[in-house]
Amino acid sequence: MGKKIYVIGLDAASPKLVKMFAKKGSCQNFRKLMKMGGFSKALPAVPAQTPENWTTIATGAWPGTHGIAVWGRHDPGETITEKHGDEAMSSNLCKAEYFWEAAARQGRKTVLFNFIGYPPTSKKVIHVDWFFMPGAYYFEIARAVSYANFMPESPFDPSPGVVKKSMSHVEFERAKGWRNLPKGEPEPLEARIEVAPNTGDESITYYLLLLGRSGKYKTCAISRIKDYSKILIELKPGQWSPWFKEVFTIDDQRREGTIRFKLVELSPDAARFRLYRSQVYPTSDFSHPPEVSGELVQKFGPYVNEAVTYLYFAGLVDERTWIEELEYQINWIINAAGYLMNKYNATVFFLHWHLLDALQHKVLGYADPSGGKYDPSLAKRAWRTLELGYKLADELIGGFMKLLDNETYLVVVSDHGNAPNRKKFSILRALAERGLVHIVKKERGFQVDWTKSKVFVDLTNVYVNLRSRYKGGVVDDSEYEEVRKQVIDALRSCKDEEGEYAVAFALKREDAAMIGLWGEHVGDVVFA
Repeated sequence: MGKKIYVIGLDAASPKLVKMFAKKGSCQNFRKLMKMGGFSKALPAVPAQTPENWTTIATGAWPGTHGIAVWGRHDPGETITEKHGDEAMSSNLCKAEYFWEAAARQGRKTVLFNFIGYPPTSKKVIHVDWFFMPGAYYFEIARAVSYANFMPESPFDPSPGVVKKSMSHVEFERAKGWRNLPKGEPEPLEARIEVAPNTGDESITYYLLLLGRSGKYKTCAISRIKDYSKILIELKPGQWSPWFKEVFTIDDQRREGTIRFKLVELSPDAARFRLYRSQVYPTSDFSHPPEVSGELVQKFGPYVNEAVTYLYFAGLVDERTWIEELEYQINWIINAAGYLMNKYNATVFFLHWHLLDALQHKVLGYADPSGGKYDPSLAKRAWRTLELGYKLADELIGGFMKLLDNETYLVVVSDHGNAPNRKKFSILRALAERGLVHIVKKERGFQVDWTKSKVFVDLTNVYVNLRSRYKGGVVDDSEYEEVRKQVIDALRSCKDEEGEYAVAFALKREDAAMIGLWGEHVGDVVFA
């Protein structure tokens, strides 16, 4: 068969937490892997965020070479605010050679699973899904949703955006117009729910029917029509339905997707009801070549990403549902990986798995006493959630370890770690006070007018709005060095109310090569 390599990318995996949970015994597979091979911290590229560092991992190049120095890229000839953020993980922006392109030159095939680098750049690469954006899914037909008749509460930060998009309120009333209803006590209740695609106006309708015995509601039947003899499934609390196929019309095209439900909660009086509906993914065409995904669905069942995680954080599903959905995804990935590598005689496999990043952004601040959100009453819950997330990552690693033989390598990598926020400091205000950023007063507050600003701030990069470089620029070339000097002076002078410096360093672009940053796509001033 020849030598093979599996590269498992765990977004934001912290070496400290991996070692801690491995030592504790929660992550036995990590522990075993460390003993079998090696373990080391990694130095991320600046800024230590997702697009720059997955591109660095995929190419072996610093941002100065591959061109991704922000979440996207600023190109000369465009307005300074344009940065192609939706393409940050795309092959369209990367200027360096990917590992799999080099492998293809040697005649080697690669499987990329929810990884960067789409659209395809080589005929010897199989893409399954695409890591497009954290919390967004390129091929998704409909987002995961919780149907509930009450407003659940999250133990951590409220997530109004997630609740708005992923909770659908249901109201039950006495069942009317049903055929073949069973007799029972209490009276059956009904509600109507819809599965709405992310784009397109046509939704799929289902009818819910609550049934009971001895004066208590005990089951929820799901049906396409009001006929109990033709229901799809009748669920008890804690039960999953099988997968159902539905056809959606999106952009005038018919797309077949898969749906399954879990009755998360049903109180005896029906006052509390929660029904989870999984993310809807297509049954084919979420891969390249397109037919590969259909082949995988036929063999291993429907595919889902980690979308349930955001519902769990918002309190829309319980812990058990979160774990069950992710364990389904983990098993699917492992089975599909082994199958594709063997059937297509591939040498290299890359996976990106985003759970730990989402997890730590949400709860790390509650667990770490140095974090600004630390709350002793929530710390125990936060640590439990972190540990569960790393145990799921450990299950993923354990599955890949079973694919190993004497000719196969397993590499687990991370793009960056995570640390809780302690304080906030407005860089924009500091630059505005120097006249470098133009602030205007609006009805709803103050707003930056970038068209009249001398600089544009993008995370750890400051770009000078040169007339000679950007469309609509306002700074002459003769002012360039003076503007940069003012920016650096402003950044190096930033102190919080306690007198602590907010900026560790501020460098001119040409001085930033020592941290891997150079070239026209890097800011004129780089800071952190």
